[in-house]
Amino acid sequence: MKLFYTVCVCLALVACGGDDLRRSFSAEADGFIPDERPMATTLVYACNGYEFVARLGPGEMALWLPERYVILSQVRGASGTLYEENDISFWSKGEEAMLTVEGQDYQNCHLLPEQVAWEDARRRGVDFRGVGNDPVWSLEIQRGRQLLFVLEDGAQRILVPDQTEDGEGLMYFYAGATATQNLRVKVLDLPCVDAISGDTFPTAVKVIFNGTGYQGCGQNLYYPWTD
Repeated sequence: MKLFYTVCVCLALVACGGDDLRRSFSAEADGFIPDERPMATTLVYACNGYEFVARLGPGEMALWLPERYVILSQVRGASGTLYEENDISFWSKGEEAMLTVEGQDYQNCHLLPEQVAWEDARRRGVDFRGVGNDPVWSLEIQRGRQLLFVLEDGAQRILVPDQTEDGEGLMYFYAGATATQNLRVKVLDLPCVDAISGDTFPTAVKVIFNGTGYQGCGQNLYYPWTD
């Protein structure tokens, strides 16, 4: 009987020792550390090849996972910041972060800041986004609603209604105007390489603003979580 008890204790210890780092931060801990990161912030993570998008709110974190969308609530943790909801949790402390989904741990999570603008636009309902350099610019198209052209990292923002849309074959046109601003966009469905980043995009973009042309690349933004 004593031997049986000893074996049980050892097995219990082994099971506890196999728990990952996050599970050691009990929700019953006395300390509660609020997430100090700005609210309504879009974050893109990669965890050993597993990518997902998060957005922070007061006391909660929304996650767009490859297979589902879920909102986690911040809970008490002995160290770092912990969010949980049923079989999903996300823990972070400084540069360390880990996601757990249905018992599967995705460790070594790190941020992908270069993806944030694209994912943020997607979640604001943008249908198409384009970018260019010399000078730096970006374009957002919400079809049937508006065109937003941003120059010099926000130094100039041009917002016009999307009044017309036309397409034929591989080429599509968008146009909008106000009393003082005229914006025309040509999208060509051919591969385009960004000269600065080296990234390849599925479409080439030309923006003409008040007679001045800007060349760049872009892509349509899809919404897999609504399928």
